[in-house]
Amino acid sequence: MKLFAVGLVVVLNLAFGSGEVGKYISHRANSVFKTSVLKVCSRSDPQLSQCITNVVDMIRPNIASGDYGPGRKAPGLDPYPIAQMKIDHGASFKCNLDDVVIEGVSKFEIKKIRQNIPEKGFNITVRLPTTFVHGKYDLNMNILLLQLTGKGPFNLTLENTLVNFKIRYFLEPKDGKEYLKFLPIDLRFKFDKAQFYLKNLFNGDPTLEQIGNQAINANPHILLEEVRPSMEAHLKKSLTAVANKVVENSTEQELLPP
Repeated sequence: MKLFAVGLVVVLNLAFGSGEVGKYISHRANSVFKTSVLKVCSRSDPQLSQCITNVVDMIRPNIASGDYGPGRKAPGLDPYPIAQMKIDHGASFKCNLDDVVIEGVSKFEIKKIRQNIPEKGFNITVRLPTTFVHGKYDLNMNILLLQLTGKGPFNLTLENTLVNFKIRYFLEPKDGKEYLKFLPIDLRFKFDKAQFYLKNLFNGDPTLEQIGNQAINANPHILLEEVRPSMEAHLKKSLTAVANKVVENSTEQELLPP
């Protein structure tokens, strides 16, 4: 079943968005999905979810490196870059993130796969045990009684993060055939443990920098929840574009054989 490969692309990208991934998939999708590193899972397999999980575990090293065999190279997904993200919630919160690098994505664990072929979709939940994020920030926010300002490098460690994907598709009639296309992919992050360190808070005053980071880490979800909606919106757009590149000009029967 090729559709599992589409879902796999969605899960593995976590939409941290790379145009190069989309370009690669567009030109090489058919040959990549037929390469020997992938085992095909049948739609009628009563243990379909377990089959997909086994395939993912088998190709985990390929996912991280982007090496799927001779002549089949793709951008590696771990580490994974994000060029820029801007969040502006008014005077109380403004943040620019640049040159972000995410490490640990390939260590994800599939927690649940629920397919619903009659309703044309499936839900996937993955867990990221530990993810390291670093880059540059420009921040102005109110937290408790502090007005936090700063600009410089940052580090973030996330533990036990869950990502829930809701993926649905429809059939588009064209030239007597019905081609599969994806609706905008829905995803939700559920953060657990987080530890920030922002260098150069308050223009690098060491005492105030320490106090500022302590205030952030006393409840890191305040900062994470400010960033989360913008991150999710960015990822939805990127993942939907990637998924539709994968199935471009393919019918449901080609992608979903019995």
